[in-house]
Amino acid sequence: MPRVPASERRAELVQAAIQVATREGLAATTTRRIAQELGISVGIVHYCFRSKEELLHEVIRVIAEAQVVAARSAIVPGGDVRESVRNAFLGFWGLVEETPDAQLLTYELTSWALRNAETEPLAREQRASQLAGIVEILDEISAATGASWSLPADQLARMTLAITDGVTLGWLVDRDTKAAVQALEVFADQLIKLAL
Repeated sequence: MPRVPASERRAELVQAAIQVATREGLAATTTRRIAQELGISVGIVHYCFRSKEELLHEVIRVIAEAQVVAARSAIVPGGDVRESVRNAFLGFWGLVEETPDAQLLTYELTSWALRNAETEPLAREQRASQLAGIVEILDEISAATGASWSLPADQLARMTLAITDGVTLGWLVDRDTKAAVQALEVFADQLIKLAL
């Protein structure tokens, strides 16, 4: 069997963890089960990640990064702030609809992490990662449009995360895409009013 570079193997393990967790649930996502998914030894998993918690930390980072990339890729350089804000929300929403199981996994990871003192920092890190991603997007919208924000970016990020989390969780329950998109559009209109 050819040797796989550690960075590539880590990426494979993260994707395998996401696949196992979304298909079988977080409780079933053991290092042994992840190794089975890839047809490798458990030792390789532990060589790349010291623990299941470290692996799940990377899962959180990858999912949050995908959300930022989806929103960022929809921003139009040189466009106006209204178009960029709306497009960022629609880019994010496209990813939610394409990957509902991964989105559900983010809520499962948060709940799981909060139930144990050892893993509780993962929940905080997940939230911090999401907030940092939203601040990046707000900064990129400013750079792309020349607009500035009337409130601090971290405050806007908290508001945005509260809305996107609520809309996403609601949609995971009722799958009412029209209502979800309308809610995001209404919030986008309010956010646009905070651009100078």
